[in-house]
Amino acid sequence: METNEKQPAFVPFTKAERIQQLGDIDKKIVTLLRSTGQAIQCLGKRVPQDEDAAMTDTDPTHQFKESMDEFMRTLRTVNVGIKRQIWGLEEAGIISLGKKELSTREEGGEVLASNTRNGVLEPDGNGKIGGLDVGWLNSRSNKVEKDMEADLWQEAEDILLRLITHQQQRANQEVNDNMAS
Repeated sequence: METNEKQPAFVPFTKAERIQQLGDIDKKIVTLLRSTGQAIQCLGKRVPQDEDAAMTDTDPTHQFKESMDEFMRTLRTVNVGIKRQIWGLEEAGIISLGKKELSTREEGGEVLASNTRNGVLEPDGNGKIGGLDVGWLNSRSNKVEKDMEADLWQEAEDILLRLITHQQQRANQEVNDNMAS
Protein backbone atom coordinates (compact mmCIF):
# COMPACT_ATOMS: atom_id res chain seq x y z
CA MET A 1 0.00 0.00 0.00
CA GLU A 2 1.36 3.39 -0.92
CA THR A 3 1.76 6.03 1.74
CA ASN A 4 -0.01 8.57 -0.49
CA GLU A 5 -3.31 6.65 -0.35
CA LYS A 6 -5.79 8.06 2.13
CA GLN A 7 -7.66 5.74 4.41
CA PRO A 8 -11.40 6.31 4.46
CA ALA A 9 -12.52 8.56 7.30
CA PHE A 10 -14.26 6.92 10.24
CA VAL A 11 -18.01 7.32 9.86
CA PRO A 12 -20.09 6.45 12.93
CA PHE A 13 -23.34 4.55 12.53
CA THR A 14 -26.46 6.64 12.04
CA LYS A 15 -29.39 6.40 14.43
CA ALA A 16 -31.33 4.35 11.88
CA GLU A 17 -28.42 1.93 11.52
CA ARG A 18 -28.15 1.58 15.30
CA ILE A 19 -31.89 0.89 15.56
CA GLN A 20 -31.61 -1.68 12.75
CA GLN A 21 -28.73 -3.35 14.59
CA LEU A 22 -30.79 -3.47 17.79
CA GLY A 23 -33.67 -5.00 15.83
CA ASP A 24 -31.32 -7.66 14.49
CA ILE A 25 -30.11 -8.39 18.03
CA ASP A 26 -33.74 -8.68 19.15
CA LYS A 27 -34.42 -11.25 16.41
CA LYS A 28 -31.32 -13.19 17.44
CA ILE A 29 -32.60 -13.29 21.03
CA VAL A 30 -35.79 -14.91 19.74
CA THR A 31 -33.58 -17.43 17.94
CA LEU A 32 -31.81 -18.09 21.25
CA LEU A 33 -35.12 -18.91 22.89
CA ARG A 34 -36.13 -21.13 19.97
CA SER A 35 -32.82 -23.04 20.14
CA THR A 36 -33.25 -23.50 23.87
CA GLY A 37 -36.79 -24.81 23.39
CA GLN A 38 -35.66 -27.25 20.72
CA ALA A 39 -32.85 -28.51 22.95
CA ILE A 40 -35.27 -29.07 25.83
CA GLN A 41 -37.75 -30.85 23.54
CA CYS A 42 -34.98 -33.17 22.39
CA LEU A 43 -34.27 -34.12 25.98
CA GLY A 44 -37.92 -35.03 26.47
CA LYS A 45 -38.17 -37.25 23.41
CA ARG A 46 -38.17 -40.98 23.92
CA VAL A 47 -36.71 -43.34 21.39
CA PRO A 48 -39.12 -46.21 20.56
CA GLN A 49 -37.91 -49.66 21.62
CA ASP A 50 -39.29 -51.57 18.61
CA GLU A 51 -38.65 -51.57 14.86
CA ASP A 52 -39.75 -47.93 14.57
CA ALA A 53 -36.43 -46.94 16.16
CA ALA A 54 -34.68 -47.51 12.84
CA MET A 55 -37.26 -45.29 11.10
CA THR A 56 -36.54 -42.17 13.18
CA ASP A 57 -34.69 -39.62 11.11
CA THR A 58 -32.35 -38.22 13.76
CA ASP A 59 -31.13 -39.15 17.19
CA PRO A 60 -32.40 -36.87 20.01
CA THR A 61 -28.81 -36.55 21.28
CA HIS A 62 -27.71 -35.32 17.86
CA GLN A 63 -30.65 -32.88 17.70
CA PHE A 64 -29.77 -31.62 21.19
CA LYS A 65 -26.15 -31.05 20.18
CA GLU A 66 -27.21 -29.17 17.02
CA SER A 67 -29.64 -27.01 19.01
CA MET A 68 -27.01 -26.21 21.62
CA ASP A 69 -24.40 -25.42 18.94
CA GLU A 70 -26.88 -23.02 17.32
CA PHE A 71 -27.61 -21.53 20.76
CA MET A 72 -23.91 -20.92 21.45
CA ARG A 73 -23.27 -19.37 18.00
CA THR A 74 -26.25 -17.06 18.39
CA LEU A 75 -25.36 -16.19 21.99
CA ARG A 76 -21.89 -15.15 20.89
CA THR A 77 -23.36 -12.98 18.11
CA VAL A 78 -25.82 -11.34 20.53
CA ASN A 79 -23.06 -10.77 23.08
CA VAL A 80 -20.81 -9.06 20.52
CA GLY A 81 -23.72 -7.01 19.14
CA ILE A 82 -24.79 -5.76 22.56
CA LYS A 83 -21.21 -4.87 23.48
CA ARG A 84 -20.91 -2.87 20.27
CA GLN A 85 -24.15 -1.06 21.04
CA ILE A 86 -22.95 -0.24 24.56
CA TRP A 87 -19.66 1.06 23.21
CA GLY A 88 -21.59 3.14 20.68
CA LEU A 89 -23.66 4.66 23.51
CA GLU A 90 -20.46 5.42 25.38
CA GLU A 91 -18.87 6.89 22.26
CA ALA A 92 -21.90 9.15 21.78
CA GLY A 93 -21.57 10.33 25.38
CA ILE A 94 -24.94 8.90 26.40
CA ILE A 95 -23.52 6.54 29.02
CA SER A 96 -20.25 6.23 30.88
CA LEU A 97 -18.60 2.90 31.51
CA GLY A 98 -16.34 4.29 34.20
CA LYS A 99 -12.71 3.80 33.24
CA LYS A 100 -11.78 5.42 29.95
CA GLU A 101 -8.81 3.14 29.27
CA LEU A 102 -9.57 1.39 26.00
CA SER A 103 -7.42 -1.70 26.15
CA THR A 104 -8.69 -4.05 23.48
CA ARG A 105 -7.29 -6.90 21.45
CA GLU A 106 -8.55 -8.44 18.28
CA GLU A 107 -9.24 -12.15 18.12
CA GLY A 108 -11.11 -13.98 15.37
CA GLY A 109 -12.47 -10.82 13.77
CA GLU A 110 -14.15 -9.45 16.89
CA VAL A 111 -12.97 -6.96 19.44
CA LEU A 112 -12.75 -8.24 22.99
CA ALA A 113 -12.42 -5.80 25.86
CA SER A 114 -9.97 -6.45 28.60
CA ASN A 115 -10.98 -6.20 32.25
CA THR A 116 -9.90 -2.55 32.43
CA ARG A 117 -12.95 -1.51 30.42
CA ASN A 118 -15.59 -3.52 32.26
CA GLY A 119 -16.72 -0.73 34.58
CA VAL A 120 -20.27 -0.13 35.73
CA LEU A 121 -22.66 2.48 34.45
CA GLU A 122 -22.87 5.45 36.77
CA PRO A 123 -26.44 6.13 37.96
CA ASP A 124 -27.14 9.65 39.21
CA GLY A 125 -29.70 8.55 41.79
CA ASN A 126 -32.61 10.11 39.90
CA GLY A 127 -33.32 7.36 37.40
CA LYS A 128 -30.58 8.27 34.97
CA ILE A 129 -27.62 6.12 34.09
CA GLY A 130 -25.00 8.17 32.36
CA GLY A 131 -26.99 10.46 30.06
CA LEU A 132 -29.72 7.85 29.58
CA ASP A 133 -33.00 8.27 31.50
CA VAL A 134 -34.10 4.72 32.28
CA GLY A 135 -37.52 5.79 33.53
CA TRP A 136 -38.21 7.58 30.25
CA LEU A 137 -37.20 4.49 28.29
CA ASN A 138 -39.28 2.17 30.46
CA SER A 139 -42.37 4.33 30.13
CA ARG A 140 -42.19 4.05 26.34
CA SER A 141 -40.92 0.52 26.00
CA ASN A 142 -44.24 -1.18 25.24
CA LYS A 143 -45.79 1.24 22.75
CA VAL A 144 -44.87 -0.93 19.79
CA GLU A 145 -46.21 -4.00 21.58
CA LYS A 146 -49.50 -2.26 22.36
CA ASP A 147 -49.86 -1.10 18.74
CA MET A 148 -49.13 -4.59 17.45
CA GLU A 149 -51.58 -6.11 19.92
CA ALA A 150 -54.25 -3.64 18.82
CA ASP A 151 -53.61 -4.58 15.18
CA LEU A 152 -53.91 -8.27 16.03
CA TRP A 153 -57.17 -7.72 17.91
CA GLN A 154 -58.54 -5.75 14.96
CA GLU A 155 -57.52 -8.52 12.58
CA ALA A 156 -59.14 -11.14 14.83
CA GLU A 157 -62.33 -9.08 14.97
CA ASP A 158 -62.37 -8.77 11.17
CA ILE A 159 -61.94 -12.52 10.77
CA LEU A 160 -64.71 -13.20 13.28
CA LEU A 161 -67.08 -10.79 11.52
CA ARG A 162 -66.36 -12.46 8.16
CA LEU A 163 -67.06 -15.88 9.70
CA ILE A 164 -70.32 -14.68 11.23
CA THR A 165 -71.38 -13.08 7.94
CA HIS A 166 -70.47 -16.24 6.05
CA GLN A 167 -72.43 -18.41 8.51
CA GLN A 168 -75.46 -16.13 8.24
CA GLN A 169 -75.31 -16.26 4.44
CA ARG A 170 -75.13 -20.07 4.53
CA ALA A 171 -78.06 -20.23 6.94
CA ASN A 172 -80.11 -17.87 4.75
CA GLN A 173 -79.23 -19.92 1.67
CA GLU A 174 -80.34 -23.13 3.42
CA VAL A 175 -83.63 -21.49 4.45
CA ASN A 176 -84.19 -20.29 0.87
CA ASP A 177 -83.36 -23.77 -0.50
CA ASN A 178 -85.78 -25.40 1.97
CA MET A 179 -88.51 -22.95 1.07
CA ALA A 180 -87.97 -23.58 -2.64
CA SER A 181 -88.24 -27.34 -2.18
